Amino acid sequence: MAIIVALALASLISSMFVSESLDGDAAQINLAGSLRMQSIRLSRALTAEQNDLEILNATSGTDEIREFERRLSILLSHGLIANGENKRIIEIHKVLEQQWLAIKSQVNTNPAIFKNNYILIDNFVDTIDRLVSVLQSESERKIRILRMIQGSALFLTLLTAFIALYRINRSIVQPMNNLVAAAKEASKGNFNVRVSDTSNDEIGLLGTTFNEMSKRLQIIHNHLEEKVLEKTTKLEKSNKSLELLYQTSHNLVRANSRRDFENLLGQVEQTIGNGQVILCLDQKVENTHHRIPISQHDLPKNCDQVHCNGCRISNRFRHSFSITKQDKNYGSLQYFSNKENPEQWVQNLLQAIADNIAVAISLDQKRAQENLLLLMEERAVIARELHDSLAQSLSFLKLQTSLLSRQLDKNLERRTIEITIDDLKDGLNNAYRQLRELLTTFRLQIEEPSLESALKGTVAEFSTKCGYEVELDYSITNQTLTSNQQIHVLQIVREALSNVQRHAQASQAWVRLFIQDGKVHVEVIDNGVGIPNEMPEGTHYGLSIMNERAASLSANIDIRKVQPQGTKVEMTLEPQTNTIEGIR
Repeated sequence: MAIIVALALASLISSMFVSESLDGDAAQINLAGSLRMQSIRLSRALTAEQNDLEILNATSGTDEIREFERRLSILLSHGLIANGENKRIIEIHKVLEQQWLAIKSQVNTNPAIFKNNYILIDNFVDTIDRLVSVLQSESERKIRILRMIQGSALFLTLLTAFIALYRINRSIVQPMNNLVAAAKEASKGNFNVRVSDTSNDEIGLLGTTFNEMSKRLQIIHNHLEEKVLEKTTKLEKSNKSLELLYQTSHNLVRANSRRDFENLLGQVEQTIGNGQVILCLDQKVENTHHRIPISQHDLPKNCDQVHCNGCRISNRFRHSFSITKQDKNYGSLQYFSNKENPEQWVQNLLQAIADNIAVAISLDQKRAQENLLLLMEERAVIARELHDSLAQSLSFLKLQTSLLSRQLDKNLERRTIEITIDDLKDGLNNAYRQLRELLTTFRLQIEEPSLESALKGTVAEFSTKCGYEVELDYSITNQTLTSNQQIHVLQIVREALSNVQRHAQASQAWVRLFIQDGKVHVEVIDNGVGIPNEMPEGTHYGLSIMNERAASLSANIDIRKVQPQGTKVEMTLEPQTNTIEGIR
């Protein structure tokens, strides 16, 4: 831009100087041309007579000489000033001045000879013509110089602009395009791209800075990729470990079989990826404790014989994880590896599996103990039911039979004997009914998915038996009562509805289960004749059974008459959550 401005200024100033030098050239050329015409007029004035001049209304020779001198003086003075450095013009000026002095001298000294001698005038006119030609050539030379200056300035300006554009394209546009392309690649995550322009100018500084930034970003990106890969690997291992632990917990809590343990150990080995895993469980045979190995590999019959040099176990290092639950040891989980110190996640996984196995074995033992206790409790319940109901009825029948035998021995009246026989019949009927109720009680199970479904079936059964609708209002959740509580509640409801069917003479009955004041309420209500104040002999066995079942649940049961009519059986008990101890 500075060069272009300088060229413009130089061209302008040069044009001004040339134009200034051309000032007056045209006037000089016109003035020189007028001298030729003035020479002709001068020669005519000098050669013509006075009368002829008057007739032609022309000026006299003296006037023409003065006018010629005036114009010649102007021409000579301006020509010397404007072209003081042109030698040809100076020489012509001198010749012209000498010729004019010669003409003027001859006119003053001998006018008659001058009239007949035109040589001086012709020579003078020729000199004027040469002066005009020189002036014209000089003007044309100046114009050519002006054109050359303007053309050169234009050429140099275009050349400078072309060079400037070329340098801008090479030094700015291309590096900026390269920098933009590199920035786009970097925005796509490609930090390997570099900028080639690293010169000392501003663009080079940007390129150097960009290259350094890309280099650092590449280092950071590679480091982050390594971290992500490491975290991904850890997450994959964690997911495999969690999936294995879930499958282990799910399988172990269902059954404890040798085949399940073998599959589990195979999954553990597959998850870890190297090494062999052996499960050694304690087993008591003839008062002697043995540890039985379990694995997918061929092993001896005793864990004490498993070592690194045999049993197809080629790995050198053994790592043992104890299978312990509540200070009770069930065995160990052996891991054979070619690493002296396995990774921490492997140790945590094996220890967690060992703990799950311990929990599963403990649960199995606890289930066996609970089943044994339930069996003993059920036998006690059967014995108590037989003692309180059927055994008493049989004792009554035994007494009545003895009484009948004595009456027959004494030959008492037939009426008395028939009364005893009727008592025996009633006792047999009561005993048979009690036996049927006991069998129903012992066979009762909640085969439906929930207590609500079982109660709906019971209500539908007694609605058919009674001949009228028995309504059910069930307002508790199925998890409120334990399985044992559900069995007893169902049996109490059945016993109460059985009493309604046999004795109430009702037209409608209701069964309600709800929670109030933090306790479960079970109600069976009818609109029959109501329970009598004094129970007839032989009709209280069902009530006794309901009271005993409520007592076994630590519940309160109230059987009373309601107004205006009907009977209400109400039992309240503490809610319990039906939970099974899970694997921690």
